[in-house]
Amino acid sequence: MTVAATVKEIVDAFLKEYPALHGKVYLTSGSRTWEEQLDIILDPKRKANYKNIKNAFLKHHSIKVLPAKRSALNAMQLAWWKRAIMNQAGKSPGFPHVGGMAQDVSVKNLGLEDKKKLKAKLEKKLHILMEYVTGTKSEYGVSISIANVFHVYQQVHAVSPRHHHN
Repeated sequence: MTVAATVKEIVDAFLKEYPALHGKVYLTSGSRTWEEQLDIILDPKRKANYKNIKNAFLKHHSIKVLPAKRSALNAMQLAWWKRAIMNQAGKSPGFPHVGGMAQDVSVKNLGLEDKKKLKAKLEKKLHILMEYVTGTKSEYGVSISIANVFHVYQQVHAVSPRHHHN
């Protein structure tokens, strides 16, 4: 069973148990391509995120400023990004969405107690990184009271520290 299917099954069971929460918890971002991941990395609202891979790119290409969009990259730069992202595809830490090993769940409309109940159910089978995402920023590893997204993933492979660019 895929991570998305497992998360959907758990969320559906949760909503059956707590029918008043229908529409308040739902699946958002799931599997993505390396190009979609690159667009997220380059997104200005995430300027404080993905520092390791961004710095590795700048150093490798001897440039000072990260291009703002994928369309501003040349073929050699795109090839570097594809290789770097795919090296971490499906891994956490890394880029688990690219390998289909992560599913985000919006919990922005849940109260703290309901978040705790859902978290307990999800953690029986999967791992959770709590996120706070807005139109202008994205913070990872926040407390459950602040989290508005559960990044749910399956730990498959560890990335060695020397290869970890995320």
